Amino acid sequence: MLIHLPKLVRTKTQFWTEGGQQLGTAIAVVVAVTASQLWLGIGGEYLALGFGQGLGLALLWIGGEKLGWGVIGGLAIAGAATSLNALGDHFLVGTALITAILAGSSLIVARRGLIFWGFSPLGQRLQDGIGFLVAGVGLSATLTAITPALLSLWQPSSPFWLTAVRAWLGSASGILLVTPVLLRLKYLGRGLWRTHSPRKLVEACLCGVSLLTLASIMFTRRPLMPLLEAGGIGLAQWLEYLPFPIVVWASIRFPTWGGVLSTALLAIWAIAATLKGYGTFIIQSADLPGAMVLLQTFFLVLATTSLLLSVAVGERRRTEEQLRASWERERLLSEVALRVRQSLEVGQIFQITVEEVRQLLQADRVYISLFNGAPRSGSLSDRQLEVKAESCDPSYPALLHPHSDDPRYEETIKILPSQVLVVHHPDQLPTGPGLKSYFRHYQVKALLGIPLATMEGVLGMIVVHQCRQPRHWQKGEVRLLEQLGTQVAIAIQQAQLYERVQGLNCSLEQQVAERTAQLNDKMTELQDLQQMKAVFVQAISHDLRTSVMGLLMVLKSLQASPDESISLSRPIVNKLIESGDRQLTLLNALSEEQAADGRPLNLQWESIPLIAFLNQLVENWRSPLAQHQVTITVQYPETLPPINGDRHYLQQVFDNLLGNALKHNPPGIALTLKVQPEAQAVRFTLSDNGKGMVSDQCQNLFRLYLRNRHNHRLTGIGLGCYQSRQIVEAHGGQIGVSSTPGKGSQFWFTLPIVFR
Repeated sequence: MLIHLPKLVRTKTQFWTEGGQQLGTAIAVVVAVTASQLWLGIGGEYLALGFGQGLGLALLWIGGEKLGWGVIGGLAIAGAATSLNALGDHFLVGTALITAILAGSSLIVARRGLIFWGFSPLGQRLQDGIGFLVAGVGLSATLTAITPALLSLWQPSSPFWLTAVRAWLGSASGILLVTPVLLRLKYLGRGLWRTHSPRKLVEACLCGVSLLTLASIMFTRRPLMPLLEAGGIGLAQWLEYLPFPIVVWASIRFPTWGGVLSTALLAIWAIAATLKGYGTFIIQSADLPGAMVLLQTFFLVLATTSLLLSVAVGERRRTEEQLRASWERERLLSEVALRVRQSLEVGQIFQITVEEVRQLLQADRVYISLFNGAPRSGSLSDRQLEVKAESCDPSYPALLHPHSDDPRYEETIKILPSQVLVVHHPDQLPTGPGLKSYFRHYQVKALLGIPLATMEGVLGMIVVHQCRQPRHWQKGEVRLLEQLGTQVAIAIQQAQLYERVQGLNCSLEQQVAERTAQLNDKMTELQDLQQMKAVFVQAISHDLRTSVMGLLMVLKSLQASPDESISLSRPIVNKLIESGDRQLTLLNALSEEQAADGRPLNLQWESIPLIAFLNQLVENWRSPLAQHQVTITVQYPETLPPINGDRHYLQQVFDNLLGNALKHNPPGIALTLKVQPEAQAVRFTLSDNGKGMVSDQCQNLFRLYLRNRHNHRLTGIGLGCYQSRQIVEAHGGQIGVSSTPGKGSQFWFTLPIVFR
């Protein structure tokens, strides 16, 4: 992932590791320069320095500028040690030391110039070849030639221009012959031993034999040397160009290795022959230093030609491969788009996408990471990136198996690409505290990443890693990833939309089920109301008819008397009054209940002394209680406080409860009315020792019209208990009942004491 890591402390182990790398680099450069100097002898000083520069530039490119001090130190040591074969001359020792230091420093400048140029060591573009010749060869050789040329003016041992030319040719030739070979061994070493077709192998052998044959003609002492010497300079100059067709042939047919290897082999043979005093360049020059100048010029031209031909042919082949890759990309895009339209399994789409992208781009790692939260435009502070799918070469660590030094989430967001992020070389990777350590662990050399963005915000990113070597990403590859990112974002949105629709469907189904259940409850309630209505009408007609029939029976019996004046006994008068009260109670209950459905009770609040109120209540019920042979006991403390309420409605509560006890119990029961203060309320409890009720009756006793639903053998509409609950709740109290069949019932209610 493109992430920041916490800042790491440089440990002693890391210090010694870097020191060992610097020392190893310096030793390698010293050995290369010293061995070359011993081999070349007088006249090959600058070429030996060039070989060291070629090795140093390759090491700097592969290992980074951290090896710069090792390269500079190695060149300085080698230059001072050899001192251009003049150890006794302090001026030449100083010149060699300064030249070597400047040569090492020029390599760092050359490396930065190559990076600025966009150089790729794979040599797949003509731009890479030209950039290497300009920045890698020309710039470093020019900087190297400045010091000995200027110092030759101070103490001239040879013409100024000749010193500059020798220094420039030696540096340029050494870099041009060594660096391309080392870079190809590092980044394309597998391609050298890759299995080729038999026809290709035969062609390579034929090319090598031809090159060796021509080299033997140019650089063999016997038997052609006397003939060459007899032919003179003209024949020697003509024979110089014999290897050109073979090198061109190798560069065109084998663009990766052909030109470089053929030039390197020819250079080794030619240098060895020239140092031994024979070959075409010895014939053309009067001394060995002059022959070395001609030799370096020849190989500078030959290597430049082969390098440019090789990269040009490589670019042509790459263009053809790009055309084929373009077709493959179009095919891949079509397949991904088809899967997006046909499937909602984003996990499967992700995995197939990363696998095919890695195969198509020949990359080392491809992965897709998403935020594990809902996208929000401009706010990523509460979300984390999580790798959802990855395709990785087994040779490299996978991101799906996190490393202990992997970054924290808040550091990940800092370098999330807002657009396409293209990194061709490790030096171009995003920098930050510890970030190099992270990329080093996952061996990232080149990177290509794009954000997965929609109108709702950033969803995540898709990233391609090149771990084996740096890579110059082509425009077609970048465009492919952009188009794939669009398809992947569509797939994610489609899946999220599907999940939302599924969620809405589930919610809708749940709402429908709830509404259906509510409708069923309403239907059941309506049926209950219809049944209650029938019970209500039956109860009204029964109760009123019973009262009226009793009254009519008495009146008709009196009407049958022949006397004009009728005298009524007290029991008959009591029966008439009781029947009238019964009808009046029913009519009042119906009237008040009907009014209560439309509006709350209109209470007339007053302070009620409870002791006087209870005594009056017992006095009013003395006659009905005596008729039913019922005894009542009232228990209350002497300091009973007054309560606040409506005297008329509270009287109805007691009347309803006492009337219910008399009506539904046999004669001879005992009643107990107990009054107790409780905190800010007074609790009233009316107990009897009658036949009691079942639990179902107790639970529904204070509901409207429900008494007859549970016991249809009883008459009456059951409005008394319902009306009592309304009155008590209107006063801010509570009412309830408990009962045991065969052991009596206990009604209780509480009323607040505080006066309003």
